[in-house]
Amino acid sequence: MNYYTIKRIKRYVVVTLLLIALFSTIFILIKAYSIKEWNTLTASLAVIVAISTLYISMKNTWQKEDEQEPDFLINWDFKSNNVSNYLTIQNIGGGNAYDISIEWIKTLKNSDNEPVSFGIIPTLAKGQIKKTMVSTIPDTWSNAKEYGTDNENFTGKIFYKLRKNSKRYQQMEFSISLGHKRYRNNFEDIEQEFYAQGKKIVKQLELINKHLDDMLEIKKGSKE
Repeated sequence: MNYYTIKRIKRYVVVTLLLIALFSTIFILIKAYSIKEWNTLTASLAVIVAISTLYISMKNTWQKEDEQEPDFLINWDFKSNNVSNYLTIQNIGGGNAYDISIEWIKTLKNSDNEPVSFGIIPTLAKGQIKKTMVSTIPDTWSNAKEYGTDNENFTGKIFYKLRKNSKRYQQMEFSISLGHKRYRNNFEDIEQEFYAQGKKIVKQLELINKHLDDMLEIKKGSKE
């Protein structure tokens, strides 16, 4: 049972106990009202307010705890290199993670036919990014064929520690799609073609303008 499952169970138990206490207090309040026990009714109202305040306080605390925990995003690097394909892992959470590594369920391989790996990352701070090479552009995704032409999603798990000296690893599943990268490549090709055609049009316009200028000069000279 991992850290997140244990955390959810603990929170579920706490909320359940608060609900039991709340319903029990409401039951007592109704009984006190029916027999005109005003002191008991007042005390019950105070307990209900206290339970509500406690729940709101715990909810805010849990939210802050969640925001301070690490979270990860594995994605393609579209900007760094036009020759090779890179994967990046980024800590998009609010806290540091330690001894991070990945384990593939459905393996994405590099150009050496080995599973793509980031190695063991000692520390990944909030917002920090690490990258690893997948393959050069001509060799891209040749290993995908073994899964079928329409099956482009690769999945795995990220293992990490919440504290440097901890012996317990947490895990998180991830998925990466070849379709995202292929779409990006196609888009880049279209974009490059657009700019190339634009440059050609500009050059043609410049030639037309030059030709018109030459014609005007010739016409002006003939009049003189």
